[in-house]
Amino acid sequence: MNLRFCAVLCMLMALNGEELRAETRVFWVANGPMGSDFDGDGKVTFTDFLHFVNNFNADPEVESYDPRTDLNEDGVTNFNDFLAFSASYGESQTPAEPSGDRYIIYVADIDDSSVMALDSDSHLIIDYLPYRGPGGVIVSADQQSIYVAEVFGFFKMDTRHQVEFSVPVESRGKAVLSPDQTRAYVADQVQDLVRVVDVVNGVTIDSILVGNRPIDVALSPDGTTLYVANQTDRNVVVVDLATMTVTARIVIGDIPLEISITQDGARAYVTNYSRGVISVLDLNTNQVVGALQIDQEGSFGAEFSPDKKLLYVSAVGVLLEIDVEHNLIVRTLRLGNDSTILGVSPDGSRAYVATLVLQAGGPGLTVVDLNEWRILGRLRGFFYPREIAFRTVPRMTGSQ
Repeated sequence: MNLRFCAVLCMLMALNGEELRAETRVFWVANGPMGSDFDGDGKVTFTDFLHFVNNFNADPEVESYDPRTDLNEDGVTNFNDFLAFSASYGESQTPAEPSGDRYIIYVADIDDSSVMALDSDSHLIIDYLPYRGPGGVIVSADQQSIYVAEVFGFFKMDTRHQVEFSVPVESRGKAVLSPDQTRAYVADQVQDLVRVVDVVNGVTIDSILVGNRPIDVALSPDGTTLYVANQTDRNVVVVDLATMTVTARIVIGDIPLEISITQDGARAYVTNYSRGVISVLDLNTNQVVGALQIDQEGSFGAEFSPDKKLLYVSAVGVLLEIDVEHNLIVRTLRLGNDSTILGVSPDGSRAYVATLVLQAGGPGLTVVDLNEWRILGRLRGFFYPREIAFRTVPRMTGSQ
């Protein structure tokens, strides 16, 4: 879907006569009438009206312009937005009290050449981290380290987002940490290999030739086997990490995009770029043993719920919820015109899905309440997110 996603964006660029890029300000747009609650007090009142009036017919390029007032997301705040605001005036909603842990959301955006850090409660930007075409971002199990894979390097940061080390990498591939958190396996799409990085000492200790354009990597639960999805070869390669050698190649038959492995390590689900199936692999025999039929022409992102009982898959503008035990699609939610990667929050309550919504400002992140199975709103200002990661922060600390 990434090619289709980009193709639609290119058409938008041509129609607009200018390059369509991520906006410099990422902002949250709530779904429904509370999208007009600009001051965030849980009510749409006269204060919100005054804020709307101050932005009415304003130049969107002016720094003071608030893009949230463009309620129909057509690029300007005009009479159509006034009608939408009028319909919401007087609405109220009691804000939910934050509970449990909050988390920092990291979004690697290739086109914006950044990793954006946002607060899960407010969806406000905490930090803007410049990287060159980042394609991967992961967080350590102890929540103390953040790793970024970009065009020219693999970086380790602390919780203050200070770089501790970088290792040369010629690609912006995905990465995965070993269970003991001492090694990272980084896909290098240019050299067609996986680099093994010692993240304790900050050095590359080995490399494994895996095939043409490795796009995703996944580890068996015991950390002994690495699975690599090769985009050009259209297969999944099995690597024995004890010997650092390829032991099997599983033919997918289409471009594989993401691999998700079950908790017991017996099965893997692989999304297919241009086929209406999600491939099911038996990891004991290293064979394709089935396929989940979907109504969409392809799928992209795949993430498990925290308990591993549900698998969430983004597929051409929809989000699918799959019962892993029975291999059944139990729910489908329409998100927009297209969708790519996704991330599931650590508590399993939300999904953040990279979507393209032509009638609502183009690309962004759609936030879904997974319990109520509804769209909470959209984060606009992104262009082409490639990976989402979460770092849990105890609320009692009041800081990162």
